[in-house]
Amino acid sequence: MSDWTPKVSIGVIALNEEEYLPRLLDNICAQDYPHDLMEVFLIDSGSTDRTRDLMHDFARSNTSFRNVRVEDNPKRITAAGWNIFLRDFSGEVAIRIDAHAKLPPNFVSQSIAVLAEGEQICGGTRPCTVPEDATDWNRVLLAAEESMFGSSIADYRGGQSKPTYTKSLFHAAMRRAVVEAVGPASEVLLRAEDNDFYYRVRQAGYQLRLDPRIVSYQIVRSSLRSMIKQKYGNGYWMGRACFIQPGAVSAHHLVPFAFVTSLTASAVLAATGRPALFKLICGSYVAADILMSIAAAKESPKSWRALALPAIFPTLHIAYGIGTTRGLVDGLRS
Repeated sequence: MSDWTPKVSIGVIALNEEEYLPRLLDNICAQDYPHDLMEVFLIDSGSTDRTRDLMHDFARSNTSFRNVRVEDNPKRITAAGWNIFLRDFSGEVAIRIDAHAKLPPNFVSQSIAVLAEGEQICGGTRPCTVPEDATDWNRVLLAAEESMFGSSIADYRGGQSKPTYTKSLFHAAMRRAVVEAVGPASEVLLRAEDNDFYYRVRQAGYQLRLDPRIVSYQIVRSSLRSMIKQKYGNGYWMGRACFIQPGAVSAHHLVPFAFVTSLTASAVLAATGRPALFKLICGSYVAADILMSIAAAKESPKSWRALALPAIFPTLHIAYGIGTTRGLVDGLRS
């Protein structure tokens, strides 16, 4: 552990997370960083399940931490919850944790060790994982999410082996000076607010350090339906971000939109007797889909359910692309 041991504030914003929150709270309790230097913010965004009760139970039963606060987020959106945390945290370092996450015991201490090397904001790699009671189908969905073909190519997803500087981070730890310089999260963006925030961090002159010594995990959605909903929503708000904060949008965010647009346009041409482009796009995509599905299947359990991968990938791509299209259209109208 570094000689520098600042006070650390951890923020968790949750909405109806009673299934995942207990494990995450156990992970926070298991941190090897001194608990008397840790403040825990638990922010409920209007849950209708037991999420808020679990937060209060945690606050009552965990007295080893310097402070545990439970707050309500009446606006219910993630950015508003984040702003409650950014406004009121008292530590020298702030770390926001996703409710669908798993933390190893050294997550906080490793984050502080990297900051102690002179960094202002840092994060680590973000492998995906499944719950302890996962089924073979959950592991097939994990294989799709872990595949570069099935999700984004953000640096923190790529298993970086060496420290680097990047455009965005997962579970970033940042010094108070960064928060004060950048200001609150954008509440105009219901998603992609983190992309906007990190863009403004870069605009303020800070470098985002990605260091593989820091590791935390994202738990994949438990059903294909919830993954489709997530991809559509992510795509929609990336489309809106093109008008609200275009600097937060990278080229890879628009690839599914380009795929859906080109597929639709070529299908129209095919319907008018010019099928060459449609055949080329479909043939190229099917070839890539099969190859990437075979690669992803090697990472999933030996189960017949892995045969669904060639259908899962286009479903996710089309959902994201349609979401982006809708977001762009709504952006033009607003």
